Amino acid sequence: MNPTATWLRAGLLALAALQTLVSVWQYVFPRSFYDDFPTVSLDPPYNEHLLSDVGGLGLALTAMLFFAAGVMERRVVLSALTGYVIYAGTHFLFHVRHFDHFSLRDAIGVGTGLGLEWALALVLLYVAWRHHRAAV
Repeated sequence: MNPTATWLRAGLLALAALQTLVSVWQYVFPRSFYDDFPTVSLDPPYNEHLLSDVGGLGLALTAMLFFAAGVMERRVVLSALTGYVIYAGTHFLFHVRHFDHFSLRDAIGVGTGLGLEWALALVLLYVAWRHHRAAV
């Protein structure tokens, strides 16, 4: 591997490690993150910062999916879909555990919609894996 690729890989791994630490903390222990991460608990109940950050992450995922669809390169497609499967799965799991204040109709609608989104992502990941495996 050439020196530029080595530095690029090291940088990608460093960013991934930092993002993993923060993301796991946010997802697994959200109350701890809110209470213990400096300045987060200072935000008001309506948290524009949180919503704009999540929206930005969604736009990043969107860009990855569009790029994957454009280039149709095996690794790009598989990595974009893997990221989307994780996002859609964690989003679905959160909602199905928090239907306390939902009407039955809303709970069924949200649960079904998010479940179908996750299922579609899983099917696409499987199809992409099989397609690219057969092409090798």
